[in-house]
Amino acid sequence: MSKCISCGGFNKYFIYILLAIFFKIFYDSLYGFNYNDSFEEVKIFNTRTQDYLSWHGLIHQIFCYIGTTIISFLFYKYEVNASKKEGNDPVTNTTNNVNKKHNLEIQLIHNDAEENIDINSDKSSFIICLLVIFLWISAEELIDVYSLALKDLDFWMFELLIVTAFSRKLFKIEIFNHQKFAMWFTLVPCVLKVSTIFLSFGHDGISDKNLTILYYYDKLYIPIGISIYMILITSRAYANTKIKWFMDLKYISPSKLLIYYGIIGTIICTLTAIVTTYIKCDANFKLFNYICKIPYIGSDIKVNSTFYTTYINDTYLENFNIYFDTLLGKVNTEYDNNEIIIEIAIIFFGIFSFFFYKYFSLKVIQHLTPVYLILSNPILFIIQKIVLLINNIFKDDDHSLFKKGTIAFVESKFFLDMAGDIFSILGFLIYLEIIELKFCNYDYNIKSNISRRSFIESNEINEPEKSLINDEEAHDDEDSVTFTCS
Repeated sequence: MSKCISCGGFNKYFIYILLAIFFKIFYDSLYGFNYNDSFEEVKIFNTRTQDYLSWHGLIHQIFCYIGTTIISFLFYKYEVNASKKEGNDPVTNTTNNVNKKHNLEIQLIHNDAEENIDINSDKSSFIICLLVIFLWISAEELIDVYSLALKDLDFWMFELLIVTAFSRKLFKIEIFNHQKFAMWFTLVPCVLKVSTIFLSFGHDGISDKNLTILYYYDKLYIPIGISIYMILITSRAYANTKIKWFMDLKYISPSKLLIYYGIIGTIICTLTAIVTTYIKCDANFKLFNYICKIPYIGSDIKVNSTFYTTYINDTYLENFNIYFDTLLGKVNTEYDNNEIIIEIAIIFFGIFSFFFYKYFSLKVIQHLTPVYLILSNPILFIIQKIVLLINNIFKDDDHSLFKKGTIAFVESKFFLDMAGDIFSILGFLIYLEIIELKFCNYDYNIKSNISRRSFIESNEINEPEKSLINDEEAHDDEDSVTFTCS
């Protein structure tokens, strides 16, 4: 009995996916991550001052973008010097080698020799590249803000369809049956995602204090939120696909892309932080209660030898003044002189992990395709959920999976989300031929079978006489064997 499912070959470049996931988890652990406040937060440095400072995500992003610019510049200079020593073109050397490996995998629609030039010599391409990077950064930053309020409405699995459409347009990639099956398979995690949304409405009488889901108060946020998210992931998918186009056709290296990425990111985040420092969030607009997490922390009041921090109702998306007041201990009586050292360490490790997360993400796009980068999302989510469960077991006095007081339906949402992640991974593995379906002709156009047919046809062309003799022998042999795809 032939196998219905088998495993495809292992690509050495898969290591870039694992490295990108590792550095992303490390980066998130520096500032803390959770799931609907259902677990003890996973955070490497867990002090009260860090609880305040960790909400200053935009300021931390500024440091990360500045650091990325510097490290990328050093990487690029190293590549240039290494290429000069080898006597090769410093700009095109690395990418040329990569393109040779991709010639059999991706057919590019603009592969004329005149287009294969350095991006710096083509002003129009340079401007388009900067616009793509601007779109890339804007989409990422807005998705981060979106996740604060409408996390349950993130149908990220549709990004597979969007990236496929862009890849087909830019690279003229044909979509085969096994890939179409994988795209239909994404309906399973979509159904599970919809189930988590309906769960939020199945528990009447939940107090506002415990319920932290925005669309529970106004169902209009559901269609609006999903529409906004689809726009954002479409922008990100286009940016990732176009970035591969630049690396393959304009020979721009990941390190050079990250130089532009760091500079543009620094400008965007700095201007946004300056503006929001002087603009308060309107407390009457419920959405701001979810995305504006930085309060104005007033003076501490001492009552019966106990300090109570007073809060003024003003909140901000970001605020430089509050960040430095908190860092210098002006608003926290539990301030420790080591807080500045801790914050410097977090900034340093944050820059380090942020850079390598982005660097290896670009390496995934360069050596594989943007689809593989989407595959890293559910793997990342699964690992984060497992880490949250293990962390809660060790930190909780009763060694329970969830934090005490967690609403029952949140637990159900958690496991439905995890199941959705697992099904998404299976769909992506089928799409990328890591899992091969050997039934209904789904494996006919996988790379291994295409290569096999190509090899056979090539031999028949190169050795026509031998092929003719073999054909005659095959007709004469009554017991000839017919080969079929198993």
